[in-house]
Amino acid sequence: MRLRPLIPALVLLCFSASIALYAQKAGEIDPMLGADKGGNVFVGPTLPFGMAKPGPDYGVSGGNSGWKPTGNLSGFSQLHVSGTGGGPKYGNIQVQAMLGKADPAHSAVPRKDEHAEVGYYSVVLGDTGIHAEITTARRTPVYRFTYPAGKDRTLLVDVGHLLMQLHDSPHRYHEGQIVHSTQVEVLSPTEIAGMQASVIGWNIQTTPMKVYFYLKTDTSAVASGTWQDGKAPVAGAKSATYAMPFTMKTLPDPPAPIVSTGAYLTFAPGAKPVMVKVGVSFVSIEQAKQNAMTEVPGFDFDGTRKAVVAAWDKALSTLKVEGGTADERQQLATGLYHSMLMPVDRTGENPLWQSSTPYYDDFYCIWDTFRSSTPLLTLLAPQRVTAILQSLLEIQDHDGFFLDGRAGNFAGRTQGGSDAEMMFTDAYVKHLSGLDWERVYKAMRHDADVDSPEYTRFGRGDMEEWKRLGYLSIEHSDPTGGPNGGPDRPGNRSMEYAANDYAVALMAKGLHHDADATLFQERAANWKRLWYPEAVDHTEGGDIKGFIWMKHADGRWKENFNPRLVGTWYTDNFYEASTWTYSFYVPQDMRELIRTMGGDVAFKKRLDLFFANDLSKRSRYRFDVGNEPGFLTPYLYNWIGEQSSTASLIHKVLDANYHSGTGGLPGNDDSGAMGSFYVFNRMGFFPVAAQDVYLIGSPSFPRSTITLGNGKQFSVIAENLSPANFYIQSATWNGKPYHRSWFTHEQLASGGDLKLVMTDKPTHWDTGDPPPSMSDKQ
Repeated sequence: MRLRPLIPALVLLCFSASIALYAQKAGEIDPMLGADKGGNVFVGPTLPFGMAKPGPDYGVSGGNSGWKPTGNLSGFSQLHVSGTGGGPKYGNIQVQAMLGKADPAHSAVPRKDEHAEVGYYSVVLGDTGIHAEITTARRTPVYRFTYPAGKDRTLLVDVGHLLMQLHDSPHRYHEGQIVHSTQVEVLSPTEIAGMQASVIGWNIQTTPMKVYFYLKTDTSAVASGTWQDGKAPVAGAKSATYAMPFTMKTLPDPPAPIVSTGAYLTFAPGAKPVMVKVGVSFVSIEQAKQNAMTEVPGFDFDGTRKAVVAAWDKALSTLKVEGGTADERQQLATGLYHSMLMPVDRTGENPLWQSSTPYYDDFYCIWDTFRSSTPLLTLLAPQRVTAILQSLLEIQDHDGFFLDGRAGNFAGRTQGGSDAEMMFTDAYVKHLSGLDWERVYKAMRHDADVDSPEYTRFGRGDMEEWKRLGYLSIEHSDPTGGPNGGPDRPGNRSMEYAANDYAVALMAKGLHHDADATLFQERAANWKRLWYPEAVDHTEGGDIKGFIWMKHADGRWKENFNPRLVGTWYTDNFYEASTWTYSFYVPQDMRELIRTMGGDVAFKKRLDLFFANDLSKRSRYRFDVGNEPGFLTPYLYNWIGEQSSTASLIHKVLDANYHSGTGGLPGNDDSGAMGSFYVFNRMGFFPVAAQDVYLIGSPSFPRSTITLGNGKQFSVIAENLSPANFYIQSATWNGKPYHRSWFTHEQLASGGDLKLVMTDKPTHWDTGDPPPSMSDKQ
């Protein structure tokens, strides 16, 4: 009989011995995870924050990231974005292999045996038998094309290629790209160089964005030529050019068809693979050549590939986990990976001004990333965040305002507030080094008070109305003349301006600008001016009264209250969420919001109904994990002492919406926003962006350990964790009882262990005071 109690102990001992602390490794990443079902992630090889992103383009429009689940492979272009939900950008300088004579009009083929891993992508080009493989250096993609023996081998270079040209766009002047001009020259039997300039695209960029390239092969061509204006190739021709035959003001409707201009090299039959490297630059052909010759001195495909893997292993090494399933570890590693694809480090590749400051581009967009991606990088790669913020500050010096989105060296498009302010304050309250905070504050103060001439590109708009009324009215009209004109998202912009102002107030207070701190804290309370106490949603779970709603400039409420109204661009309501979500978006003052909603009991009822929809399906008006404005809402229970509801909800949300495979993300990854949300929640805590507070959720790993920038380690330990034991029974911090459902960055940065004892039943463990709020007594 005495053996019975020993058996569980023996099993536990064996289980514990089998657990190891795993650093995240490149080999666990699946670059294809989230490529389909709207995730739009980039599937080709790249380095952490790397400029070159060579990868496949499928179909006529090619998708936002180039990859699509169906369609023929048109070739491989050198620049892509990852996880975007907006319109396209890039797809520049496409190469494609084919057999026989150059025929760019018939070079697209089906895919076979597609395969991707970190630093490597390969595919067989239909029935041609050509095996295409890709790896890359920071600004120089490297290709290995293995052709079947006995046939002429041709390499096409389409200098006019872009993803989703305006010809394919469903809305005229709306995000589709246009080729402005091209030039290409065959320099020798092994060299092709040139330039493409394009306009429009996602950020509606009217100044041409120029991409230069220098292509070098290890095999000499026996024939070469060019083609121009979509015409048949001309053998022996050494150069070709194209110039847009219209101006933006005279753009035809419908737009002109896609123009293909390029060059080719044809190689004699042979079994040896043809190696190709493509140096890319935003500055000049000379710099593109320098990139190609210095980053990849020869044609060492395997060595270049190993260097990519090593770079990712190093980037991921600051987070280690114990246990978890193979799928969970893969999703965790891939979420980290996606968080480090953008923005892009283009230091030395800025064509607009000379500077020794780091230069980053492809912020796509801060509205998506300030909530989770940047706070995650602040923990895992603080020096990288410093460089990104230094770049943002210098761009502000030149543009006059902080950007929300940027691509191809030009700002645009702003989705709501001025959320760079959230990024800077987040870094300030977490004591990030390397920034002149008085200089930062001066820029933030200007950004938060002065009307931007192009608020859809940078900064804030309608500031006179914001300061006079305390909200943006539905009479506001878009001054830039958008496709529909008229009102422009006054609901969510007002709520975001209020949160932004609290970020300004926090930095002002820390720097002892006391009058400013008071002013911006008062503006941070403006959300209450849009609280419509008589608005009612008649739900199946009972009536809910009181919501954020839009107003006219004279103070009248917008008629016909509709709690399920979700807008997009240029609408007179909210953006990408309904009032259900934005009524919870007061991260600066949850205590006052709870009071406004009727107290703890009423607040819990509202939250319960907010999450009552099928969490595996994206809701158009309640909780939608696929859209960032709702990221913080599962944790709002922590403010009313109901942390067990947060614990249960986190696991339901993750299990219902994240999994392995191409459809494994709940929505656009949005430059790593979805991936970083997953990483934080599986570790067991989540940041309140632009504050120094983290909220405790429910971990999925027995131990997660972060090696911090100061050399210390912080661990979350889940004792008795199992699929059924996800509630927290009690907590200790460095061995001492801990009675809060939150902690500060200062506590985390000091290192140590947060140990959570897990159980299978909801418990009201003593969580003490709720997380901080603006209206707390000072």
